[in-house]
Amino acid sequence: MRKIGIIGGGQLGRMTIEEARSLLCYIEVLSPEYPSPGAELADETILGGLMDRDAILELASRVDVVSYEIEHVNVDALREIEAMGKPVIPGAAVLALIQDKAEQKRLLDAAGIATAPWAMAGDGLSPANPSDLCAAAERIGGFPVAQKARRGGYDGRGVAILRNAADAMPVSDGGRMLAAPCFVEKAIDFSKELAVVVARDSFGARATYPCVEMVFDPRVNLCDSVLMPARESPALLAEAERLALAAVDALDAAAKAAAAARGARGSGAAGIFGVELFLARDGALLVNEIAPRPHNSGHLSIEACATSQFQQYYRILAGYPLGSVEQLRPAMMVNLLGEPPAAPAASAPGYELCEPEYLGLEAALAVPGVSVHLYGKRELRAFRKMGHLCALGVSVEEAMRRAELARALIRIVAKR
Repeated sequence: MRKIGIIGGGQLGRMTIEEARSLLCYIEVLSPEYPSPGAELADETILGGLMDRDAILELASRVDVVSYEIEHVNVDALREIEAMGKPVIPGAAVLALIQDKAEQKRLLDAAGIATAPWAMAGDGLSPANPSDLCAAAERIGGFPVAQKARRGGYDGRGVAILRNAADAMPVSDGGRMLAAPCFVEKAIDFSKELAVVVARDSFGARATYPCVEMVFDPRVNLCDSVLMPARESPALLAEAERLALAAVDALDAAAKAAAAARGARGSGAAGIFGVELFLARDGALLVNEIAPRPHNSGHLSIEACATSQFQQYYRILAGYPLGSVEQLRPAMMVNLLGEPPAAPAASAPGYELCEPEYLGLEAALAVPGVSVHLYGKRELRAFRKMGHLCALGVSVEEAMRRAELARALIRIVAKR
């Protein structure tokens, strides 16, 4: 049995450990804090920051394979691990490409994979000023545009929608521009946001989970719910899966070339990848972003598919064959978020340290076909992902009804 080390102690690590236990796994995690969702279930936990080189190398010294459940990790430390001959999955070069969203765009362009038109704002190395943003927007046809930070964005952070030149003003002037090196991307008039989870092992075997449709909460640009399968034609879903595979294959080729240029042998794009796509109103499919880890859009695979994305992830790390990605039942997933403060007084600094209270859990669990996963986070914050629920049905419509009924019954609030 391979000893696995995962950098990050969040819910993705937690669900990976839960799903891997049936195969008698051994998993250590590096977590900035304890307790944390993944650290509580791990066989061993090392306390340390995700950018802490020494902590990452200590984890590597104790395990056979190193991986990560979040993108904000010290890539140089991963490269050192690969230079020692220990596998990092996905490879360090994959993460280096993913961490820089402008490099992602260049990669997809070079591979001939359609994405939203984009342009660098200014030199792309320093925060853009209003004239940089306006000039970049003009190069791709004008406003509206999405301004995206090259690095550090996550769960809706690092993105600002600029509807016009007035929005391209500093925050102090009432605009929403980001104070970071960035690029702008044409705002796509889309009908749906889709996603495909791709599994790829170290030997090149590949599989795609059924394409899903995602609904985002506009308050925080955060995934709200996911439906599997997406309600589109079989031909369109097949094309989405083809594009997702092509994107991950392009990432694999680029990462292996980058590793070879350093004289290293990286694992390339082995692992689990979430590929997000836009379905434009004119029917075009555009790849948005790639995540090199289990993805929010794949959580419902725990109940809906023969092999969940999390067990698939462990299989890849452990060197086992890929499992079946067959969908067993139609399903809908809903993220369970911490509620915003009910009153201004609740938004005082102490609010973020509140213990969560789960209201209506018993009633939600009584809804047929509903499963609830709570992540064990000790602190409640507004819109923080505290868990998710998944509803199965004999039809997509039944799964949706059950999920919405259960959602209406659950509230996650600050314990008083």
